[in-house]
Parts: sequence; structure tokens; C-alpha cells
Amino acid sequence: MRLVLWTWVWASVVALVGGAVVLSEPRPYLMIRDLAQDAIQRMHPRPYDPASPVAIVDVDEGSLAAFGQWPWPRTLLAAMTDRLYEHGAIAVGYDVIFPEPDRTSPEQVAVTWQRFGGPTLPEPDPGSGATHDAQFARAVASGPTVLSVAGGAGPVPDLPAGVAVTGGWPTALTRFPGALSNLAELDAAAAGLGAISLSAGTDGVVRTVPLVVGMGEQLVPSLSLELLRVAQGARGHVLRTSEASGEISGGSAAAVAVRTGAIEIPVEANGHFRVHFAGRQDGRVTPVARVMAREGFDPALAERVGGRIVLVGSSAQGLFDIRATPLDAAVPGVTVHAEVLEQVIAGHFLSRPDWMKGLELVLLVLGAAGVALALARNRPLWALGVAVTVSAGAAAAAPALFVARAVVFDPVAVASVPFLVFLPGAAAGLLAKERARRSIRARFAHFVPVDLLPQIEANPERALTPLGSERELTVVFIDMRGFSTASEGMSPEQVVTLVNAFLSEVSEVLVSHRATIDKYMGDAIMAFWNAPIEQAGHVARAVGAMPDIQAAARRASDRMQAEGLPPISVGIGLNTGRAAIGLMGSQARLSYTCLGESVNLAARLEGLTRIYGVWNCVGPATAAQCPPGFVALGLDLISVKGFRRAVEVSTVLPAKTPGLAQVAATLDRAREAYRHGDWSGAEAAFETLRALDLADCDTAVLADLYLHRIADWRRAPPPADWDGSHVALAK
Repeated sequence: MRLVLWTWVWASVVALVGGAVVLSEPRPYLMIRDLAQDAIQRMHPRPYDPASPVAIVDVDEGSLAAFGQWPWPRTLLAAMTDRLYEHGAIAVGYDVIFPEPDRTSPEQVAVTWQRFGGPTLPEPDPGSGATHDAQFARAVASGPTVLSVAGGAGPVPDLPAGVAVTGGWPTALTRFPGALSNLAELDAAAAGLGAISLSAGTDGVVRTVPLVVGMGEQLVPSLSLELLRVAQGARGHVLRTSEASGEISGGSAAAVAVRTGAIEIPVEANGHFRVHFAGRQDGRVTPVARVMAREGFDPALAERVGGRIVLVGSSAQGLFDIRATPLDAAVPGVTVHAEVLEQVIAGHFLSRPDWMKGLELVLLVLGAAGVALALARNRPLWALGVAVTVSAGAAAAAPALFVARAVVFDPVAVASVPFLVFLPGAAAGLLAKERARRSIRARFAHFVPVDLLPQIEANPERALTPLGSERELTVVFIDMRGFSTASEGMSPEQVVTLVNAFLSEVSEVLVSHRATIDKYMGDAIMAFWNAPIEQAGHVARAVGAMPDIQAAARRASDRMQAEGLPPISVGIGLNTGRAAIGLMGSQARLSYTCLGESVNLAARLEGLTRIYGVWNCVGPATAAQCPPGFVALGLDLISVKGFRRAVEVSTVLPAKTPGLAQVAATLDRAREAYRHGDWSGAEAAFETLRALDLADCDTAVLADLYLHRIADWRRAPPPADWDGSHVALAK
């Protein structure tokens, strides 16, 4: 009792600590959880679709070598923007912020020159062309171009499209006091403004992207979300929260989804979109140098950017926009925005529902309780099985849900807690069992069979009680047929060898099928299932053992025939029912056995096998629970000697036995006529049965049995209330 209490206390402590870790998400736990999710992503990356309408124009090292160091003149960016639209881009987004004027513009060059004491330069001729920034603004305004903003401390620009909220602002949204934005004339020219702030985990790896962030008093869509809007020609975005959807959110508003135009995108409670990365793909990237490589229309360029949303960003190391993802240690930040757009356009969404954490907590508690329950019942292997099953199930469920349902499930705590309960609990249980085992052996080894001691040690309080217990058992009696003939003229040594050969073969089969061997009775064996250890499906296990028992008897017979001895066979009686089970006998000698009417019936059934020409007879409860792959063939309704009511006797055969269906149908027809006193019809059917062949069933013996009875009934008809049963006088 003390050990049981300690086990439950320890399991409760572990479950509470595990639940607290899941809820509070401390940094070490987050790191382990993220590593597990990264492993799943690496096993199952998102398949990249080359036809996806998303492309990247990359300011790479080669482009810097071709056009000089960054920042480039805005006239070059204007020319590149015009060229992208000329070649069919449906929208262009810059993963770059332009907060200061272009220093290469003539008026800015003049200011810089004079600041350092140079001679006064003539003012640029206004008629000669606009400033570089104005030219870039003109190019930005020429198409659905989206510029970027980032979290900062400055004023938030006027947004071309806002974010409406259904319900209150989600409390967990990424927030900034203000914004870092572009020159006012560039912001005014842009068709959209989107946030480029990327969230990174505790280890600096980007796994989610905020689709909506708070800047000052405004909600700002992400760059990818705003590009999606302008590409559709939509007016704005709608952020749906738990307050408006009726979903559970733990008492506060949580983000649920963002609708942009015709597309609704599920998000996590903090407004983040969980990215399923495809990884670095050269097919989506075109360097700036390649865009500007030739004059006029370039069919190859049109093939790469035409009909696509184009993101402009940089992979150059010196521009410091390099990120880590679960698939790549270093990728340009613009790639993450492209991955988001590809997923959204493809309708491929990873989700971690708000209730998922609650489900993980429930599974964690159930796993801890299952292990504790098994340990409290002194079943350490069961406890280990529960721990392994829960842990393996959680580990398998995470990638399975990820692949099949695109759902993110965290297996870390669910898989860990059962083992944290099991290891100390099992150690304490082993110590207690060892003490109890030594005590039991010291007290009972002199009168309890040695092979029964391990079972007694596993549950001494129940096994050693003189009152025993009642349980449903499946009992089998197995008898060697042909023993008398085979033993004639044999020496005692040969008889013992013969019996032991048979019993050894059959016993190995019984043990392999989890039976408890009760006793050996000369050339016969009694065994049972579902005690001392309860077994689910013990009827199916017992029925499944019968063909192997028959095969074992045949092996023993083959060995005997090889030595010049007569062949032997086997008769089996099998029955299921309630019986008393426990240690029975005297103080000097105890035997673990079972008693009861159901046990007696099993013994009677074994004796009936000779009468019906079959090798096994089973009782009605066993036949009713016949497992798949076997068929119970009803033989007779008999009143067995010593029993008050008639019982249905059947024989069990493999379902694939040739001719079984025909024999079963003929026998059913014959027995039905017999039961209703239709002697002529019954005789005809049994004559038909007599001519049929069925392995392991002598149909002639069975048919003759009934034909003799019919002849008797013709001479002395049965009473009016006869139910078709037959009184078996022999045991």
C-alpha cells in the first residue's frame, strides 16, 4: 500500500511539473520542442512547385560586382522596376527600406560636396529630370508595388490598406512603438506597405512569420500579405479573432485567421503564420544582373517573372539580411516571404489550433496515469509498455499529423513524462518486489511447485489466498489417441519416452500460446487461459492454439512411426465459462488449479470427439466467440452426464478448409429436419453428408451416428416437447 501511494504521488508531481512546463514554455523546453519540429520539417519539406507564381529578384554578390556597392542609385532601381513590369510581373515587393534620400542624386551630391568645403556647384536644372527618388517613386507608382516598413520608434506612415479586426486586438500580437519607414514620396507612391519583421525562435531560427503586427496604434500587414492583396486588387485585410469566432482562447482575444481578398489564412494566437519550408530553390531566384543583362524585351526573363509576384531582396552577406530556417542555416530574408506567399497561394497551411496545447496536457496526464496505474498493480512490463506506447505514439503522431493534416503537434512533453514516471517508479517497485520475493520463497518454497512461484510472486495477495477467486476461463483437455495400441508390448522405459515425447511437444505449444498448464494426467493434459494473469481475447488465443496442438501431436507421431511404433493422434475438448481458480490442496501440498461446471464440461467434450468423428469439440460459449479465420461447425445438442441442461456441441475448423461450406450447409439442413422430426428428410440429408469429404472430420461417423438415432426414433418416437437433444450417457 505504501508503494502504491508513493507511485501515485510521484506520478502526480511529474504530471504537474510537466503541465507547468508546457504552459509556461521555458527556454530549454522551447529549444527542445523547436528542434523536434525542425526534424519533422527536414523529414517532410514542402514540395516546391516550379509553376508557383512567386519569384525572387536577388541583389546577390554578382550583381554587386556588376553595379557597385549598395545602396545603388534609385534610377537603377526605377529601371529595374519598369523592366519587371514590362516583362509581365503582376506585383513587385521590395524587401528593402528606403528611409533616406538617394545620395547619388545630383542635388544630394551638391549638398554633400558643399558640406565638406568644396566649391559651390550649379543647381541642377529642374527641366533636366526629376531627382533619383522621384524617378523611383514614378516607377513604384507605375504598377502594384509594395514597399516595406519595419518596427521602430518613428511615426507610422499612412497605410494604403488597413487591417480591420473582428473583436478586440489579440493580446499576443507582435508590437512595436512605431515604425521605420521610407521617404514620404516613396510611401505615397506605393500601392501597399508591408511589415518585414521576421520572428526568430530562441535559437535564432525563423519558424513563423507575423502576418499582422502592431505599430503604434495601427495594425500593419506583412509584406507577403500586402503583396497578396495588391495582386488580387483587394481593398484591405480582416483579422478574425476568437472573440468573433466563438473559439476557445483562454479568456483573452486570440488571432484565428486573416482574410485578404478571396483567401483566408489561418494564423496562431499571436498572429503568426507557421511556415512549411521548401528550402532554397534556384528555380525561384533571378539575380538583378540577369534582369538587367540585355536591352529590350527578353523572352527568358519574361518566362521567369511573367505572371508572378516578384520579391526584391538580397542574398549578399554584406547586406545583413541572412536568416536561419529549419531547412537552411543561411538563406536571404526575402526567401522567407516568398515561402509564405507560395504556401498561401497553394492553399497549404500548417496550423497549431489554440486547443492543441490542451490536448497535449490531457495526453500527458493520461500517459502519466497509465504508467502509474500499471506500476500500482505491480505490472512493470505493462508500465514500460504504456510508456513506450505513449512515447512512440506521440513521436509518430507528430509527423503523421504534420503530413496528413498539416497540424503541428508537440510530442516532447507527452513522450517524456511517462518515462519520468516509469523509471523511478519501476526502480522502487523492483526493490519492493525483491523483498517480497525473498519472503515468499522462504515461506512457501517447500510446498508450492517451483514453476508456480514466479506467478505467486507477481501477485501474492491474490494467488495465495485460500478463498481463491472466480473468473471466466477457457479450459482445454488434451488426450493422446492411440496410446493403448502404441504401448502394447512396450517396456516401461519406452512408454515413458512415448508419453514424454507427446507431452513435451504439446506443452511447448500451450506455453507459446500463453496457456497455464494445470496438470498432466497420464497421457492427457489439462490447461487453461485467463489465469493467473488475465488475458484479453483468451478465447481467440485458445482456439488459435488448437491447430498448433494438432500439428505438435503429428510431429510426435512422425517420430514414433520413424521408430517403428504405431501412429497417434489427439483429441481436444475446449470450453469457456466461469470457474473457481486458486491454490487448492493441503498444507503439505498446494496446486494452482480450477474447478467448476465449465471445467467438467471441457473434460466431457474431449471424450465426445471419438463419438462425432472429429479431433476437437468445443462448448457453446467458445463457439460463440470463435475468432476470425475459424468456423464453429455445430455437431449436436446434447445433455452431458452430470449436467442439467442440454448444450450445443461444435467442432472448430479453419475457415479455409476445402469443402467446409458444403458440409456446414448439409449438416445444418440435416439437423434442422432431425430436430423437427422429419426423419425421411433428415435421412436423405445425412446420407448426402456421408458422401462428403472434409479434412479432420469423419462425416461418415457423424452421419451414421444420426442415422442410428433416427432408426431408434422411428421405433420409439420422442416426446412431444423434444427439442432435438440427445442424452450422452458416457463421460
